Amino acid sequence: MSRSNLFVVALAALLALVYAIPTISITGTKFFNSEGKQFYVKGIAYQLIEDDPLINTVQCQRDAALMAELGANSIRVYHVDPSADHTGCMNAFAQYGIYLWVDCDSFKTYVRLGDGPSWTQNKSNFYRAVMDNFQQFDNTAGFFVGNEVLNDVTDSSSAPYLLTAAADLRAYGRSRNYRPIPIGYSATDTGALPMLADYLACRPNVDERLDFYGLNSYRWCGESTFQQSGYDVLLNQTADYNLPIFFTEVGCNTVPPRTFSDQAVVFNEMADVWSGAIIYEWIQEMNQYGLINYGPRLDASINEGSSIVQGLHKLPMFARYGH
Repeated sequence: MSRSNLFVVALAALLALVYAIPTISITGTKFFNSEGKQFYVKGIAYQLIEDDPLINTVQCQRDAALMAELGANSIRVYHVDPSADHTGCMNAFAQYGIYLWVDCDSFKTYVRLGDGPSWTQNKSNFYRAVMDNFQQFDNTAGFFVGNEVLNDVTDSSSAPYLLTAAADLRAYGRSRNYRPIPIGYSATDTGALPMLADYLACRPNVDERLDFYGLNSYRWCGESTFQQSGYDVLLNQTADYNLPIFFTEVGCNTVPPRTFSDQAVVFNEMADVWSGAIIYEWIQEMNQYGLINYGPRLDASINEGSSIVQGLHKLPMFARYGH
């Protein structure tokens, strides 16, 4: 073998070592990494304007470095192209110890489209393609089979389809001898939470239920408290769950500026039951939830730098908390 070929082989091996990080799995009601340390989600929702934010390696490198300054260890991505190459971005985030929680659906493959839920071969094929693409990365932490499908009791007919989707995806992964990657659902924070969550989370057969449960909650606004926000109610409702639960979106912005004071409660009072939170969201859009502003375009795909908004330069959101 020539010296140039040897160099390429050696470089490839080195890169594989650099970006190999502990994988995430579930034991009981907690997440653990493969080194045996309990894992708490300290995340940021990362859906850029384009459908798939994990194909622009340079931008991912910029964002991963900035997220690491804030103490983040996770991102949530809502839509991806399963036919695209995500190696560059996944390695960029892995380099900073940042894991991916990815929604498997697309705008055309939601479990509930319009008024009717379904689980079809077309939907299954798309979810499987997402698993095929991302199972290869050590920092893929979990898959979502749905987001806010069950918003009140009138949507309860969709619940069996969510479980079917989870069971289908889990069985497919086993048939392909993939690393077991947790599969869950991201729910709306409504009064129907206990009943719907119990149905999805508490079935006696582990193959017929979710691996983890997520909640999108915007009830903590401004300088609230554990009791005023109702976080104490959430804790009481979930104290006996038999699977991990964490916030898959948080971030009320009706009382600016956002101070993220709820994170102190999530990682202290709630930490025995809840496994962390994902803050909504990364890039500033018209909804004014964003944590950062991108600079001007250098070309069609690359932004010149990023600037933190909403006072985050004074607030390492996650780094101040333990776990």
